[in-house]
Amino acid sequence: MALKWTKDAQGALNSHSDQPRLSKLTKAIGMAAVFGATAALSPMAQAIKTDFGLEYRATAFANQLDEDGLPAGATDDSDTGFGHLIRVKSNFLDEDTGISVYTSVEVAGDRWVGDNHPNATGTPSYNSSSRGDSVRLDLGYVQIPVGHTVFRVGRQATSYNNCFLVCDDRRDRILMVQPFSKTTSMVLGYDRRSDATPYSNVDNGDMSLLGVTSKISDWDASLLWVQWYNNYEGAGGPPTQYPLSNVTLFSGYLDGSIGEALNMAVGFNVFTNGNVETGTPGDDRFFQEDAPSAYLRLGTNVGIVDLGVQYAATRDGGLISPGFDTWSSLINSNPEATQSASSLYRMGGTLGRKDFDEDLLIGRAKFNLTPKFSITGAVGQLSVDNGTVDDDSMVYDLQFAYQANKSLRTWLSVGMMEENEAGTLAGNDLLGFGPSDGGSFANDDVKAASLNMSVSF
Repeated sequence: MALKWTKDAQGALNSHSDQPRLSKLTKAIGMAAVFGATAALSPMAQAIKTDFGLEYRATAFANQLDEDGLPAGATDDSDTGFGHLIRVKSNFLDEDTGISVYTSVEVAGDRWVGDNHPNATGTPSYNSSSRGDSVRLDLGYVQIPVGHTVFRVGRQATSYNNCFLVCDDRRDRILMVQPFSKTTSMVLGYDRRSDATPYSNVDNGDMSLLGVTSKISDWDASLLWVQWYNNYEGAGGPPTQYPLSNVTLFSGYLDGSIGEALNMAVGFNVFTNGNVETGTPGDDRFFQEDAPSAYLRLGTNVGIVDLGVQYAATRDGGLISPGFDTWSSLINSNPEATQSASSLYRMGGTLGRKDFDEDLLIGRAKFNLTPKFSITGAVGQLSVDNGTVDDDSMVYDLQFAYQANKSLRTWLSVGMMEENEAGTLAGNDLLGFGPSDGGSFANDDVKAASLNMSVSF
């Protein structure tokens, strides 16, 4: 029986059959059943408020690498591919108590690999010709208000410091938010970052965090302290031992405007006190010594043009989140939970490697040609000093973006990064090779292009 879908006056979808209309008696029986089911709902159930949403993203990409420094297992210096992401969101609020539950399920989030997708559970599939991945948890946490204090427990999304420290990541977390005033709040939390083997604390990765956020005139200010627990000490490193043992982190930022003409954001990360040794003397990775990083971003508007300049730097392997927007599609700009196939270099990813310094100075201009259509160009210079070799690369980026409506956005990005003898390439889960592959681009420029679409409602 074929079904037709239409919308009622409230916009809800209803199905209609092509078969002849039901008799009045059948309709009456159906209405009585619906009324009986509704009447059976308890007052508690009727007080629950729901909210549903969906996110879809698709990408088509093409990359050109240095043929003399390909990732492990590669046979070609160019690659094309497709991928998509589908998340279904549902939130529930008990209006009587104020307790709410937030959930998001990732139905798909993969590079297209053909008819047989990896089976995440390792069990046989009913469909032998088109096997699919298992559904994955994206978000799942409860929020409990106690007076003005809010507690959150479960799988949560997190970003901080304009994505300089962490960007759209997912954390198994217990969090308390305590407002002190309308403009100032304290955040206290615990994250379980790793717990792979029962009765083996050596691979545990857990941490506590304490932060303060405040609004000062036109400025947002925040300072965060994070302490990883001391679960292991000595030579080792991943994957047996969780590498961030006893590490201390300080991160903070200021974000606001100077007058009406100039916007400014400045932030930093400092890691130190790590006690997991890599076995390489003098390497200092996993933040055995101080490892700072920082950024400064300035912007202004001139008519239809948004102008900006940005400087970001690491010293001794300081950390920058892969999701930090460097204004180059090839460098970082790769959020943890929404990865980009155009991102081919990870700035700030050596985890405290001594004498490894990076600098990126870049400017951009965004032309808002219409309220929906914009063109953005960026030019910059990446400098990498790995302690032995020091080299610079010019970086170029161009993006066309169209916001069709409130739900649909499309964009095309094209980027290039000139050859560099000191840097190595890094991939991600969507692109298909990891940062440990260390592909060189010492003898050839790196190029990337992607056509993207996102739908969210």
